[in-house]
Amino acid sequence: MVRYNLELALRGLRRFPRSTLLAVLTVALGLASSMTTLALLHMLTADPLPGRSQHLYLAWVDTVQAKLADYPSLNGVKVSNYRRIKMADAQALLQAHRAVQQAALAGLDADVSTADGDHVQQGQSLLGTTSGFVPMFGVALRYGRSWSAAEDVARAPVAVIDVDLAQKLFGTANVVGRSIRLDQTAFRVIGVSAPFAPQPHFYGLDRWAFSGSDLENVFVPYTAALDAGLMPGDSDGCDASDKKRGLFDADPARCAWLAYWVQLDTPQQVADYRGYLDHYAEQQPALEGRTRQKAQLHGVSEWLTQQNVIPDNARMNVWLAGSFLLLCMVNVAGLLTAKFLRRSAEIGIRRALGAPRRAIFAQHVLEATVVSALGGVLALPLTLLGLWILRMQDQGFTDLARLDPVMFGGLFALALAVGVLVGVLPAWRASTVEPGLQVKSA
Repeated sequence: MVRYNLELALRGLRRFPRSTLLAVLTVALGLASSMTTLALLHMLTADPLPGRSQHLYLAWVDTVQAKLADYPSLNGVKVSNYRRIKMADAQALLQAHRAVQQAALAGLDADVSTADGDHVQQGQSLLGTTSGFVPMFGVALRYGRSWSAAEDVARAPVAVIDVDLAQKLFGTANVVGRSIRLDQTAFRVIGVSAPFAPQPHFYGLDRWAFSGSDLENVFVPYTAALDAGLMPGDSDGCDASDKKRGLFDADPARCAWLAYWVQLDTPQQVADYRGYLDHYAEQQPALEGRTRQKAQLHGVSEWLTQQNVIPDNARMNVWLAGSFLLLCMVNVAGLLTAKFLRRSAEIGIRRALGAPRRAIFAQHVLEATVVSALGGVLALPLTLLGLWILRMQDQGFTDLARLDPVMFGGLFALALAVGVLVGVLPAWRASTVEPGLQVKSA
């Protein structure tokens, strides 16, 4: 029966080719506009570290003394709100080791060159962190190893770089044992990793949120980075007692510039660590008598929501494109109704010969579905074109516009759903044709 209805549907499509083509084009435009915006939003809302992010938490305790609302940060800009902590607190939390794994980190910048200075990559993004970062965040090592907690304590000038930077500097991937210079200080490469660029850049939103090109390609102990003169760009504020105001003149020990992330695998561990943070805050003399929030623990999804990472215009564009698709569906429903009713005589004869209404209804719903399926096929290159146009725009996140396998399947699933929806009313109208009147007029 399905095969018979499909043959009738295909024959009906060929009966009026211009109206069929117009319906296909209308569906394709509506689907392409919706899928272009949905694909971008899908990439922006994707899990940055699948399988890991649900166990990662940003821990924060505010021990900055007498911080003023307009107090300048390390680079002279106003205080930000990225939940960073001071070095002394990071060291105390690391030594307590109350989480499964933990890492303090901060984004840095430096010129990276070979030891002889023959090859230089200027303005590279670095991550100053601790030994727990690589295993906790799942940075994939291709060669060598990461550094140890003992090397953190020793402030060892060691580094892990990614394969792309290794190729640019040395022309080969395995550069374990060689040396690089960060500005003027030599660091020994002990590991080479795959490129690491989770989207969004949840652990360093002070640097960027989304980017198809920016990533940290050097990981070093943050203590060794400070020894090398690599200063953080900003902070969440410094002690008001620190009177220095010049560019990069504030004492890093007096400023909150380190993000502190922990891995907690169970709800009980989360509850225990939150209690530990509250207890730690209560024990700090700098917090005595303070009424504002002292300590917090944020999961990744909560943190991204709080920071409003997803651009509002990305969501708005989805709604606008959805409205356009709805308008296209209304137009296609009208075209199909007119198209089906032009075959009223044929429908009446089939009904007079014994075809039930449900058979007529099924045939025309199937015909509408075929129209939408063809629209889906045509929408695929249109969607790819739309995503390419988005990538040409410089909005900080549009370079992530890609059609992954999930959205590829979603395109054709949406096409079939649209076909059923737009076909119901025209098919019902066709199934209500009275056979007697049509046979008499024929």
